[in-house]
Amino acid sequence: MNVLYFPYFVNIVILVPIAIGTLFNIFPVAGGHFAESEGWRSLVGSLWTAILIGSILGLFHPIAFSPLLLVQVVYKALWLMVYIAPRLIYGDPNHEIHWAISIIFAFIVVLYPLVIPWNYLFKLSA
Repeated sequence: MNVLYFPYFVNIVILVPIAIGTLFNIFPVAGGHFAESEGWRSLVGSLWTAILIGSILGLFHPIAFSPLLLVQVVYKALWLMVYIAPRLIYGDPNHEIHWAISIIFAFIVVLYPLVIPWNYLFKLSA
């Protein structure tokens, strides 16, 4: 099996409950670790639902949808740098950090670049 399918499967498994639950306010995603608002939930839920739909399509067209994986790596890396890192250094990590989300994001930031078809994305070779 092509390793490029791996991130799409992972996205689908994680995002089916999380994206829908967030978008429709079925359960609190932050678990009290940081404030949630209707605006936050609809914004993040919309993003995660779009990634879910793109991941389903990525199972059928893995190369064509690979830019979605790069978007995930970039936004998750930025969130880890601007939200998580300062709280680990200066804040109260047991209160302000949602560890499950943080660990999943960290794994994605580390692992997805290993399977992203960089040559396709940047047209480095045919």
